[in-house]
Amino acid sequence: MKARKKLGLDKWKVQMDASAFLHICKQGNLELYDITIHQREIQFYTSVLQRHTIYRLLPKAVLLTTTGMLGYLLRSMVKPARLLSVVAAILIWYGLSSTIFEVTIKGEKDESRILIQKTLKQMGYTTPFHHQDENKLKEALKKKLENEIAWLEIEKRGSRYIITYTPKEFATLETLHHRELIAKQDGVIARFDIQHGNKVHKVNEFVHKGDVLVSNVIADSKSKNQEVYVKGRVFAYTWRDVTVSMDDTKMPKAFQYFELLMAARAQVSQDFHKDDKIHKENILQFSKDMGKIKMVIHYTLLQDITTP
Repeated sequence: MKARKKLGLDKWKVQMDASAFLHICKQGNLELYDITIHQREIQFYTSVLQRHTIYRLLPKAVLLTTTGMLGYLLRSMVKPARLLSVVAAILIWYGLSSTIFEVTIKGEKDESRILIQKTLKQMGYTTPFHHQDENKLKEALKKKLENEIAWLEIEKRGSRYIITYTPKEFATLETLHHRELIAKQDGVIARFDIQHGNKVHKVNEFVHKGDVLVSNVIADSKSKNQEVYVKGRVFAYTWRDVTVSMDDTKMPKAFQYFELLMAARAQVSQDFHKDDKIHKENILQFSKDMGKIKMVIHYTLLQDITTP
């Protein structure tokens, strides 16, 4: 009986003669629990599934309460605030699960990656956007980029699309040169990716814009300077603050937050070269003022600081 009450039973009260009550229950084949009789007042418990039958056979019966977990759920559903909360939670869950907040593009050649970004924007796919069929989007992209992209695949992971591509290759002859690798901006050196040249700085050193990072001069065994070819890249940690804003609409706060975050990521990565990436992301401010929502983010980036 205790287990049934914890799960959920209807508690009833009716004013009538006990013998008449028992006769009706027997005729109606009712399953009753914990019957108490005090003069002409009878209280009893039944399964929630018998509620309609009780109303039909005992029209004067009064439903006092519904016990247990089932009762809590039923009472919650008739309270407007709780009902609205449940509906809002379902809508937010559905919106988040069917919305794409980020598009990651992987492949060779920065020009091809930028071209795919621009083409997606022209097609109306600016984050956040509603989830589309990946195969249809892939075919539409391939058709528009058939002269530039040899292979393209789209994968959905949570609220993110991952686009992997291979550009069409055209034979080119590589020309080696003696130009030194110069820092295009301040940063802390993270790694060298050098095939030819003389490194003049070390990992974890802070360098300034204009510093020579890889020299075209190296000393031979006789301590004489020899000019050498230079080829490679130098990656360093750099920093940038990005400020984005939008109109304060009735959109849920979570959507506003993600939309601004995606806009900031798109802004900070628009001039990325191959293998550049966001290393850290710290939100400094998320505020509302004069009908506008503002977000300020401090980014630590890992970038090739030798490519203009």
